[in-house]
Amino acid sequence: MSQIGTILSVGSQHWEIVGTNDSRNWLVLYLYQLDAGGTATAEVTVGGGVDASIPSWASPTSTITVSPNPPGTSNPVVLPCPPLVQSSTFGAALK
Repeated sequence: MSQIGTILSVGSQHWEIVGTNDSRNWLVLYLYQLDAGGTATAEVTVGGGVDASIPSWASPTSTITVSPNPPGTSNPVVLPCPPLVQSSTFGAALK
């Protein structure tokens, strides 16, 4: 059973690698439920850059699963594509 995380903050991280295509990562701070009750925050790097932990969202309506599970939970955390990523990556209008 997975849980939907709440995205608190998203920031762009742009890497310019000489001789290759540039790539952008997203630094995502999110809130999730602990198994013992309560909540915790964690950060994950999403994208195609060198230090990305997980691949980016495939579409503006897709989700990604944080892997491995963040500390304190045995449930995977799923993150929906945030409006900033929807707009800058997929061209969707900001709401």
